[in-house]
Amino acid sequence: MSPVGAVDGAPAGMDADERSRLMARASGRHVPAREVRWILDDVASDPGTASSPGARAERFDRLVGRRASGEPLQYVLGRWPFRSVELTVDPRVLIPRPETEHVVTVALAELAADPAVGADGAVCVDLGTGSGAIALSLAVEAREVAGVPALEVWASDRSAAALEVASANLAALSTVVAGAGARVHLVTGSWYAALPGGLVGRVDLLVSNPPYVAEDEIAGLDPGVREWEPVSALVAPDGASGIGGMADIEAIVAGAPPWLRPGGALVVEIAPHQAGAAADAARRAGLAGVRIERDLAGRSRMLVARR
Repeated sequence: MSPVGAVDGAPAGMDADERSRLMARASGRHVPAREVRWILDDVASDPGTASSPGARAERFDRLVGRRASGEPLQYVLGRWPFRSVELTVDPRVLIPRPETEHVVTVALAELAADPAVGADGAVCVDLGTGSGAIALSLAVEAREVAGVPALEVWASDRSAAALEVASANLAALSTVVAGAGARVHLVTGSWYAALPGGLVGRVDLLVSNPPYVAEDEIAGLDPGVREWEPVSALVAPDGASGIGGMADIEAIVAGAPPWLRPGGALVVEIAPHQAGAAADAARRAGLAGVRIERDLAGRSRMLVARR
């Protein structure tokens, strides 16, 4: 995946010679050449440096230095594509990942397959929205992919800092997608406590990418994840099942039935080793059609069930 806006060759405002000189400045900084090219594209597209090669060089050196220090490229650039939207991302939120893109694919398929969802619209809830990646993608793609022209999305997070990022992303999306701002509602709070009571029994689709890393797995995470991404969005306590990192998954699954309308769908991202425990939790909650969907790498990645 390459950042939105990245192009081949010399971007406008930066000729091939300048590009080559800047590439040479990154030599020995232990940053992959592909990432250096993306940083170059970002610098060249910055209107603040459009007329100043010196300013471009200074910004380029600063961004390469951040990447060389181990900061994830997505945070260095400050933006990253997720399906059909471009997101602002920084250490207040998780970096959007391909696995979560596939969660949206499965969620849209559940909407499309639901005979009770049609032209009158549908209600979706994204619990723990972070950057807003899932919520905004659903709002943009529901009409074309799932045949739902009027999807009402409620996106919650207990982190006010994360919701600041989601709000910025929603505002940016609203400038390019008509009506997006009116369709997506951001609310602060922990899981279902954030939602208005009027949604009880009305939710057609409930989606979540909750924390599911176990506390004893933190040390084994990639340093770019462990040292930069928000731990509260990654790590969850052990579940009642005894499986590491399952507490939030179990809370979401157990709390889902009152909010879902009959036939409404639940889609929750999980770690592969949590598949059996997550399916058991869904059955205990009285949900039906319980299954585990795999990601594009063939790993068990999503719990899917219906009320």
